[in-house]
Amino acid sequence: MSGLAATQRDFIDALYSESPCAPGVAVYRRNMVANLGGALAATFPVVERLVGGAFFREAARRFLLDHPSRSGDLNDFGEGFAEFLAGYPHAKPLAYLADVARLEWACHESYQAADGGGLDIAALAGVAPEAYPRIRFSLDPAVRLVRSEHPVEAIWNANQGERDGTPDRDTGPDFVLVRRAQATVHVSAIDEAEWRFLEALAKGFTLDEASASMGEEFAARFLAEGLARYVAEGVIAGFTVAEEGA
Repeated sequence: MSGLAATQRDFIDALYSESPCAPGVAVYRRNMVANLGGALAATFPVVERLVGGAFFREAARRFLLDHPSRSGDLNDFGEGFAEFLAGYPHAKPLAYLADVARLEWACHESYQAADGGGLDIAALAGVAPEAYPRIRFSLDPAVRLVRSEHPVEAIWNANQGERDGTPDRDTGPDFVLVRRAQATVHVSAIDEAEWRFLEALAKGFTLDEASASMGEEFAARFLAEGLARYVAEGVIAGFTVAEEGA
């Protein structure tokens, strides 16, 4: 390692350390903690509201020291925060907190995702009826699916805007769809069967395979109504048709 590289490595190590350091390095350390902590607060505002500012700042400080940023883009920082909270001793009494953080990260990813372009309805109309079961729908790049044993959608919505933080319900599980429309992220709890259908589509299952677990009656009703709704909402943004027998 060259002398310059070693100096840079030592400087970075000093930034992510709690050991005493030179006054000049301490200034950089404080700025780094403030900037990365601010980025986490911007990405996880519901978590911060649930635990309070002091708790959040200390958790954020502990996280960023243990998980150095690997990117110059602050939008990339925070991916592992939910997992950190799941193992953070001081958050243990709040069993739902890590899943709320997972939902907030899903919202963050949704907002940052590329545009999907929308489904080509004319091309879909040209698919022969006998090929319908072999259609593989793809989800919009901004779609995220979150599952939790806790009422995370209710908690998230209770902490938006002028809401007072009181959830409309206090039991789970929740099957949550996160999508983006006109630069706004939308979060909604959906039926478990529909959530698993969308999850199957995300995994590349065909229409026949994805609907197989829904039950015949539910699948017939959903494919007649729900599928069109998800197309209209932009949740489903593309398709291919699998080769017969594939």
